[in-house]
Amino acid sequence: MDDQSAALSSAFPPPPAFYKAYTTEATTALANALASGEPLPQDLACLSPPSPPDAGAGPDDQPATYRSLGHRWSTRDILPTLTALGIPELLSNASSDETGADPSYRVSELKQLTKSLLIKYLELVGVMGISPEQFPDRVEDIRIILINMHHLLNEYRPHQARESLIIMMEEQLERKHAQIEKTKRACEHMESVLSSLDTMMSARAPNHRLEIKEDQSVEGDGMKNIDSLRQESSGTESKLLKQSKERDLLVWSALAPNM
Repeated sequence: MDDQSAALSSAFPPPPAFYKAYTTEATTALANALASGEPLPQDLACLSPPSPPDAGAGPDDQPATYRSLGHRWSTRDILPTLTALGIPELLSNASSDETGADPSYRVSELKQLTKSLLIKYLELVGVMGISPEQFPDRVEDIRIILINMHHLLNEYRPHQARESLIIMMEEQLERKHAQIEKTKRACEHMESVLSSLDTMMSARAPNHRLEIKEDQSVEGDGMKNIDSLRQESSGTESKLLKQSKERDLLVWSALAPNM
C-alpha cells in the first residue's frame, strides 16, 4: 500500500492497476447490465464509476472527502489553521474571517514577523561564529516564522481571485466597447460614401428615355427607325452597365482603406 501511495503521489504517476479490468468484453457486459437496470455483479461493480461526493448544501454540513493521487482531499476549500497543521502560531490575532477583525491587522502582523525574521537571522549569524552546534534551533525558528508569513499571505488569496476576475471582466468590456465603436464608425463611413456616390451618379446620369412618336408608321422608313431604336437601346444599356461598373469600382476603392 505504501508503494502504491508513493507511486500515485509522484510527479508522473503510472495508470491505476485496475485499468486492466476494462476489456472490451467487460465494458460490453457493464453496458448491458446498466441498460437492464439489474444490480451489478461483483466483477462488474468495480468498473462503474463512484458517485460524486456529497459536499452538503448547508454551511454547517460536514464536507465530504475523496482520494486523488494518493492524497485525501476535501470538497470544501478551507484554509487549515496553523494549529491544525502542527505549526506554532505566532500571530497575535486569529483569522479575520472568523473573528470579524479589521483586515488591516495582516499588515502589522507581517511587519512584526519581518522584524522577528531579521532578528533570528542575526542570531543565526552570531551563533555560527560562537557555537555552530546550536544552529538547528535558530533555523527552526526561522522556518516557523516563514510558515506563519506564508499562512498570513494565503489569506489574501480570495481577495486576489475576486480582483483578478474584476480586472478580467473590465478588460473584456473595454474590448467589446472598442469593437462596437469601430463598427459604428465603419457603418457611418459606408453610409456617407454611398450617399455621396448616389448623389454623384444621379448628377452624371443623363435622361435615357426613349420617345417614340405616335405617328411613326412601320411601312417604308419605319423599319429603319426600328433598327436605329434598337441600336440606341443597346448603346444605352452598355453605357448604363459601364456606369454601374464605375460605381462599383468607386465604392470598393472608397471602402478599401477601412478594411
